[in-house]
Amino acid sequence: MMETTTSSAFAHEQSSRRIEVPFVSCDVPFEIARLRAERAYAQEGHAGRTLTKHPDLRVVLETMETGARLPFHETPERVTLQVILGQLRVWMTGGEDFDLAEGCFAAIDAGRVLEIESLRECSFLLTLAWPPVGRGAGLAGEGEGSGI
Repeated sequence: MMETTTSSAFAHEQSSRRIEVPFVSCDVPFEIARLRAERAYAQEGHAGRTLTKHPDLRVVLETMETGARLPFHETPERVTLQVILGQLRVWMTGGEDFDLAEGCFAAIDAGRVLEIESLRECSFLLTLAWPPVGRGAGLAGEGEGSGI
């Protein structure tokens, strides 16, 4: 994590990352390479890093080997996925599954994702969003988009 004026090497040397700040920027290819070098990636076939975290929003960069699976538990938050590299499959409640290739984006309602499977070595951004306190979950963006 870094401000845009700092280098990747400097960001790598900082041991305490601040992820709850007004402006967060990162070098995504550098972070993907770093995740793939982690012990968890070698042992479990996937690794992730929280890029930003707030009371109503969290963004996580995930990277997975081909065939790896990332199980989800029941979640109250809405989820978006943006595939940066590779291809993945999203298994959902009700038996549906959707394949997402490099460059694809998906927005998914709360409590619908069961599991993510890597069909081809992949990296993606996982965003979790909670409704603002005092507002209903369906107020923002009602009537917009395709309604995944």
